[in-house]
Amino acid sequence: MKLTCTVIIAVLFLTACQLTTAVDSRGRQGYRAARARIKMQNDKIFKLTKRCDAPGAPCSKYDNECCDACMLSHPEPPVCVG
Repeated sequence: MKLTCTVIIAVLFLTACQLTTAVDSRGRQGYRAARARIKMQNDKIFKLTKRCDAPGAPCSKYDNECCDACMLSHPEPPVCVG
């Protein structure tokens, strides 16, 4: 009888601990997912609004802000294309 009561109390205690832990951590995962989603949206917006130099603008091999590519031709200065 004592052993049965002890086992029942232990099971109830462990169940209560798990429920308390689940309630404590319920909001944390949601915030993490929301932050990740917002970060991905901000990255997409940043990529869509990235400024670039128009075709024909001067560029260099190491520092170019061309929308498409920097055409490096030897006799002429390099320019953005596309």
